[in-house]
Amino acid sequence: MPKAAASLMLVVYLTVSAAVAEVTVTGVQGQARDNVLVMLSLEKEPCDAPEWKIRNLFAKADQEIDRALRALGYYHAAVEKSLTFDGDCWQADLNIRPGTRAVVNAIDITITGDALDDPEFQKLRDNLPIKTGSPVHHGDYESLKRRFEALAQERGYLNATFAESRLLIDKDRNSVRIELVFDAGKRMYFGDVTVRQDILNPEFVEKYIAIKKGDFYTTEQLVKTHNALSQSDYFDIVEIIPDTDNIEQQHVPVSITLHPRSRHLYSFGLGFDTDIGPLANATYKNRRLNRRGHFLTANLDISPVLSMADVAYNIPLDDPTYDVFSFGGGLRYEDTDTFKSRKAALSARYKKALDNGWKQTLFLDFSYEEFETETTSGEALLLIPGANWLRSVADSVVRPTRGYRAEFEVIGSYENPLSDVSFLQGTFSGLWMQPFSWGGKFIGRTDLGATLIDDLEQLPTSYRFYAGGINSIRGYDYKELAPRDRFGHVEGGQFLTVVSAEYEHPVLDDWGVAAFVDTGNAFNTDSISFKTGIGLGIRWYSPIGPVRLDFAVPLSESDSSFQVHFSAGTRL
Repeated sequence: MPKAAASLMLVVYLTVSAAVAEVTVTGVQGQARDNVLVMLSLEKEPCDAPEWKIRNLFAKADQEIDRALRALGYYHAAVEKSLTFDGDCWQADLNIRPGTRAVVNAIDITITGDALDDPEFQKLRDNLPIKTGSPVHHGDYESLKRRFEALAQERGYLNATFAESRLLIDKDRNSVRIELVFDAGKRMYFGDVTVRQDILNPEFVEKYIAIKKGDFYTTEQLVKTHNALSQSDYFDIVEIIPDTDNIEQQHVPVSITLHPRSRHLYSFGLGFDTDIGPLANATYKNRRLNRRGHFLTANLDISPVLSMADVAYNIPLDDPTYDVFSFGGGLRYEDTDTFKSRKAALSARYKKALDNGWKQTLFLDFSYEEFETETTSGEALLLIPGANWLRSVADSVVRPTRGYRAEFEVIGSYENPLSDVSFLQGTFSGLWMQPFSWGGKFIGRTDLGATLIDDLEQLPTSYRFYAGGINSIRGYDYKELAPRDRFGHVEGGQFLTVVSAEYEHPVLDDWGVAAFVDTGNAFNTDSISFKTGIGLGIRWYSPIGPVRLDFAVPLSESDSSFQVHFSAGTRL
């Protein structure tokens, strides 16, 4: 072939899947039919399989059907079957008469060893998943045995075994008797706990460890310890290994190896908030300021409407997972259509998780604020003690359908050399989510607040009440609603009432639509006027939580008109 010549060859391969023959199964339905199809080797063969192979598998079908049905308690099955071949394929017809399904007529379970008086084993034996008179299911029988074995491991009976396990079948009476003898053996205890890490004081790390030498061995304590250490933010990898090969006098040694996280954490972000516009964020965290577990957090938010910067020094206390004392300071600048505020504050906070599920924060803020509305301006030095209580319950972290969130807060100040204004203020924020049987859910929300003060104009705008915005009354602009002065300028209110009702319905696996109505206002006792907004929304159930896009209009007179609100993250 001449060098100047060129040739192009195009080869196309067509792959045609072999046709699959038809196996018809009649006479059984539901789980029985599914079980038969899973067991049938014949069902998986194509049309072009050798005839000798098809005939062998066809002959084997009786045994496979019998095994499939016996597992569900059908011990008298009969099969009528036929097999035909034509030029291109073959077909098998299987007509099954399963007979009457056997039932469990007796359950006899004996527990020996240290678990004889264990209340958890008594509870399991008193509430068995298999009941006398129920249809026989061999899978349920095996599952019952696994529950005893799993409970034994959870409770520290590491050498437990079934001395006897029998499923006694009486074909004549079409019944089954279950007989189990579970020998739990000796219950184990935790032995020496060895912790390997070199970044924190051993006595501080010990506060996270729920495993105590001499306590009964339980997987619950192992999991609790693992979760506490993993969530502490000090360690990247947590390895907890019970040394079951070196048990001495029923004591199990435990080895804990901890690999540290990076000391410094930086993060940066850009976003958009429909209330405050474009948003830039930067955070920094020093996870280990010292070997006592103290850590530093700093945050910076910059936007045209609201900018904040704060830093806090955090000290974990006796229960470091839940109890933390912190102190720090911050700056805040807010420039809305109704007011401007510049604020600097020092604060101290004590956070504690209570036994009843509430999270409590006690705090003391010392702040200086300069503020101005359209007609007034002022400045105030305030020393404000306060308390906050929060409880949130949800059936899912990422995609909740049921739950509630409640938050109470009380703050106040008394006029003295360190505080220019006397006032007392209480707020409540609540949200309730309830699913319906047809897939939709109702979301109710309320925000309430009240302030006791002689002269509201002396109170800085950051402590006055306003309404409007994505988390308030949609259909109105951010903090647009509040009492107005004689010139019609918004000046903030002494009280707050906002109530919202929303219905959300899924339309696809990861999408939904919503309709809502919000009403309320910020007000004074001499000027109560509620405003209402209504709208529709689109919901995307993303892997990191719900994303909301709301379109709302005001029903009452307002400075704004059509509003679009965007937000991400769960509300519980």
